[in-house]
Amino acid sequence: MQSDKRNYHHGNLKETLIRTSLEMISEHGIQGFSVAKVAKKAGVAISAPYRHFPNRESLLAETGIVFLTELTSRMRSAATEAGHDPIDRVASVAGAYVQYALDHNVSFHLFAAARESRLPAFHERSREMIHFLFTLTQEAAPEATWNELLELMEALLALVQGFADMFYQGYFSQLNLTKDQISKRSAVAAKLLINGWNHCRKDGEQPL
Repeated sequence: MQSDKRNYHHGNLKETLIRTSLEMISEHGIQGFSVAKVAKKAGVAISAPYRHFPNRESLLAETGIVFLTELTSRMRSAATEAGHDPIDRVASVAGAYVQYALDHNVSFHLFAAARESRLPAFHERSREMIHFLFTLTQEAAPEATWNELLELMEALLALVQGFADMFYQGYFSQLNLTKDQISKRSAVAAKLLINGWNHCRKDGEQPL
């Protein structure tokens, strides 16, 4: 029986450690995250993770890939559910991003750690997400130039991540807002940003 248990851990260890890392980051954030803590929570020897991950950064990177994949999938679903109006789609995606970030403690610190690892899979997922967001922004602001679209997309990313950061810093606790209410506020803010940009362009002003 003991031999079977070792084989089970060996065969599924990598996936188990990534899922355990997801749980730990969702509960406590990236601060204090360590390979040893993940191993302990997963019920394996402290040395076991190093069969698949040479260091903390590589484990974070693999975890970041899963986060990014799930987040992009969530945003794509939100865009589809929003219908055909491009601005509604942007707003829905913004709300989905914030909802996922609040539910899973997503931080750009995690993505930064994953980026530093230079794992091809992470950069592929990152490009997929950016391409999706860029296309979405382009549909919502059809008069924007290439550079303006990049700036507008950056503004949208800053907006949604700002809502997430404000939540984790305790700002919204003073207002007694639920996560659902916060995500809806972010969707409204995203719609205001896009509508404001389009209004400025229509009036001949420089939006950004």
